[in-house]
Amino acid sequence: MTSTGPRPPSATSLRRARLLFLLVAIVVPVVVVAVAAVVLVGWLPAFSEPVATHWGIGGADGFGPASTYLWLLLGIGFGVPLLMAVTTLVSARDQWGAAARLMGALAAGMSAFAAAMSLGSLWIQRDLPPGAEVPGIGGVMGLALAGLVILGGLAWVIQPRYRTPDGRVLAPRQDVRVGAGERVVWLATAAMPRGILLLLALVLAGMVALAVSLIANGIAGGWIVAVVAVVVALAVAATASYRVSITPEGFAARSLLGRPRVDIPLDEVAGARAIDVSPVGEFGGWGWRISVDGRTGIVTRRGPAIEVSRRERKPFLVTVDGAEEGAALLQTYVDRGAGATAPPAVGP
Repeated sequence: MTSTGPRPPSATSLRRARLLFLLVAIVVPVVVVAVAAVVLVGWLPAFSEPVATHWGIGGADGFGPASTYLWLLLGIGFGVPLLMAVTTLVSARDQWGAAARLMGALAAGMSAFAAAMSLGSLWIQRDLPPGAEVPGIGGVMGLALAGLVILGGLAWVIQPRYRTPDGRVLAPRQDVRVGAGERVVWLATAAMPRGILLLLALVLAGMVALAVSLIANGIAGGWIVAVVAVVVALAVAATASYRVSITPEGFAARSLLGRPRVDIPLDEVAGARAIDVSPVGEFGGWGWRISVDGRTGIVTRRGPAIEVSRRERKPFLVTVDGAEEGAALLQTYVDRGAGATAPPAVGP
């Protein structure tokens, strides 16, 4: 007869962290949105005429049926948290840490924000006589932000402070040898997966369509959406793909637009290795990221990455195919440089 015995502490802690994440990221939004939806549906018969659904600098400038707020409540209060929860669980997998904990807190806070915005926006319009000026939205916005911070903070505290070890170290695929006087260069491209690029393109196209529609209807807010769309387009173009190079001079990674860029001279490199990286679990997402332990990196996908240890700064890493070969070559140059600068041995 065999016994499975108790779970290892790490497995038990990870399971508890995941369960509490599900509690704050899915169960809490369901409860908050359900209560708010019941209240909102009870108010709907009191609004027979269109209500203000959008406020600009000069006040209310968009109107629609009161039921609009029900759909906003469901979409922002539950749809967004659900998307955040699923993305975190699928992307983090067994790599869990502060980034996943933060996503759970934000998911819970978002439900409170949506509930306060939806109910508050209708509340300030109750019993208004026809044609009366709609009050400003500033107070409701402040209340909604307070709800986000308070419920999000509670969700953060409820979840345990748990962090799995960093991704496993990958063994070099080959022993890289560079002879005296030889110059070997390693080049690769670090790019986001096509699925993510397609999703970003669809979001950008939606923003452009929204901006055109608003501007065509004479709504000043359309120009704000247009500016945001331009900024998003530049950000995507600057961070979607990087050219990585390893030479006898050191390590470099450059965006296809030229910026951002990082150069690490060989004399600043303490070592290099290939590791397995989880974007959400270790860095909270994709792009140019900073982890909770201070590491900086270009994280475009899950998988192998070159981690460059720096002598006076935290490590820098980049996810890229063939990371094992690149890290091995850089380490070879580091070892060769250390041998060239080492003091001669003193005999007896």
